[in-house]
Amino acid sequence: MITGFAFVHISKEVAQLAGVADKGTRIFRAQGSHASMREWFDALCEHIGPCVSPGGAAVYAGVSRAGVYKRMKAGGLTAFCFHIVGKKKTLFGGEKILKQLPLVYIPVAECKAWGAELEERAARLKADRSTPEDEAALNEADPGIDNPDPSFVHYDPKDRRQRKVRYVDTVPEAEETTNGK
Repeated sequence: MITGFAFVHISKEVAQLAGVADKGTRIFRAQGSHASMREWFDALCEHIGPCVSPGGAAVYAGVSRAGVYKRMKAGGLTAFCFHIVGKKKTLFGGEKILKQLPLVYIPVAECKAWGAELEERAARLKADRSTPEDEAALNEADPGIDNPDPSFVHYDPKDRRQRKVRYVDTVPEAEETTNGK
């Protein structure tokens, strides 16, 4: 995990709201209904401040989307994920959990701090006063990957080998899932 960076503070209130962090990262996961997602996002922004998607984070920090994913995976950027979930009756009377790929939000404050850090590093590089760490940080911000693999953020690690969990594009509203539709 990256140290010495201006991460947003995760208070006890935010920790309860944000959910559990994936091991070795600052990717927090919560889940619930469509309505609870809206409440979760409003409360998150109230405590953390404005948040953006990974694409928005790339714009604020002045990096590539692949750079955002790489930094998230390394634990260098906080991300809040919300999976909309529902249930569906199976043909044999069991229940299957339907889980949507997460809505991912990154605090704007961290994006701006990362962008400012990269600007300082680029200025040192331009003035021939850079360190190997400066060059590595700039390369990390744009790793040259055209199609980054964001699957580490899309799929909740605790769902591995869970046959009752199925990822879907859209989770139907609660009344639709109880009728088996």
